[in-house]
Amino acid sequence: MLFGTYKHCLDTKQRLTLPVKLRIKLANPVYITKGLQADLEIRSKQEFLNWQATVLDSHLNDKELKDFQRLILANTLEIYIDNAGRIKIPKTFIQDSNLEKNVFILGLGDHLEVWSQSKYDQHKKQALSLVKKINYKLTRGDL
Repeated sequence: MLFGTYKHCLDTKQRLTLPVKLRIKLANPVYITKGLQADLEIRSKQEFLNWQATVLDSHLNDKELKDFQRLILANTLEIYIDNAGRIKIPKTFIQDSNLEKNVFILGLGDHLEVWSQSKYDQHKKQALSLVKKINYKLTRGDL
């Protein structure tokens, strides 16, 4: 399982060093996708195959499903972690997601999210305002 929040930076060659605690749980290749909320998502091969099956088995109407599949699967790349624990983020992924030099890497159990620092800071503020409400619903069994 992938857990934790880590602050890192993209280097001048568009590489991101994965934290050791996360890296040892991933094997080559990994799959990088433009994120839906986060800027990027990173999955192991097995988790990507599981996730892809979910995307392909969706019960959306044909047009919605095809649009979603195009957005997600056409914007996914197989990449390799180098010997120094880095992955090279494609320039188009950086540009399309407005990824900044300073990033947060979040372990979310089955995958990683990569957020620009400013975007994550804003998201975190909004999420923290909902914590009490969500906790209340969880304790009541409403979720």
